[in-house]
Parts: sequence; structure tokens; C-alpha cells
Amino acid sequence: MKKLTLLITILIGTSLYAQDVFLETGMNFTSYDYKNANGGTTDNIKSGNGLFLRAGLGSIGYRGMFSYGIALNKYNATGGNGFDKYDWDVTHLGGFAQWTNYFGDDDSFFFNVAFDLSSMIDGKQTLGSQTFKLSEYDEFKGIWGGPRGGFGYQVISTNNTFLEVGYAIQVSLNLSGGSDESLNFTTHQLGIKLNLQ
Repeated sequence: MKKLTLLITILIGTSLYAQDVFLETGMNFTSYDYKNANGGTTDNIKSGNGLFLRAGLGSIGYRGMFSYGIALNKYNATGGNGFDKYDWDVTHLGGFAQWTNYFGDDDSFFFNVAFDLSSMIDGKQTLGSQTFKLSEYDEFKGIWGGPRGGFGYQVISTNNTFLEVGYAIQVSLNLSGGSDESLNFTTHQLGIKLNLQ
């Protein structure tokens, strides 16, 4: 109970001190790494693209910022063989904690590192005219987590509004297991971010 009270106090304290609110959106380019129960892989799964949306609060320090928030990601893929083609349409919702460090003469460049946690809230596979729910397959269930790192540039900087463009790479691993099959993915993100102070 003490740990929960401490966590709630820290979250409330940071949000009261928060000097930055941001919204980030862009494109995900996701590639899946699938292994069956015997450890075999397949090259039938091809990279797909989808949208992402991140929103959060941050506390600004000297040339750096700690932030946290929520993220909605579309981790899509395509695949198939010479006879059948399929599409995965996968949506994850989760949270993140992120550290951003600004540098350069006018602090216009930045890099960031983050840790993301998420879970699939919707997923379907389309095979021809048939649709299957991916939530019924164990390898898609559970909590996913992993590191995210990126860099970018402030395109517009005013007294209290910043517009940034950036690139990030995110590795997502299934932390809860529960399946003999393994499914992990790597996502490259190109995005635009609006910061309000």
C-alpha cells in the first residue's frame, strides 16, 4: 500500500509540475519476427505500415525533459505465399516513460530514449475474403514492452510552442509469454511532434 501511495504521489507531483504537454503522430513501419514451436522462422511476413499517436506530459530541466504518456500504435504487416496473401491489422494501446536531451547551439537537436508497455486492443487477419481475430491466437496475447530510441530536430520554436520532426526505432517483446510460438516486432517511426509549454 505504501508503494502505491508513493507512486500516486510522484505521478500527481510530476503532473502538477509539468511544464510541457505534447502530441506526436506519424507513420509506423513494422517488421515481425515469428518463430514457431520448433524455433523455425518464416520469411512470408513482410513489413507493413500504420499510424501512431502519442500524447503526454513532461517536466523540463536544463537541456532535458522527462515525460510520460499514452500511445496508440498500428503495427501492421502483410504476407503470404504464391497462392494466398494475408494482411495483419493490429492496434496496441499502452503507456511510456521517456527522457529527451536537447543539444546544439540553440537546443534545436534532440535525442530520446523511452520504455514502452502496451497490449493489443484490436487485431485481425484478412485472408482473401475471410477475416480472423488475432486475439484468439496466444502469440498475440499479453503485455508487450521494450526500448524506444530516436532523434530529431525542432523546425519551429517560439516562446511556448515547438514543432519537431523525428525518427525513432522501437523493439517490442512479448513480456508475458504464454505461447510455444514467439512473436516480436521492430518498428521504425517517422513523426511530427507539437510541444506546448
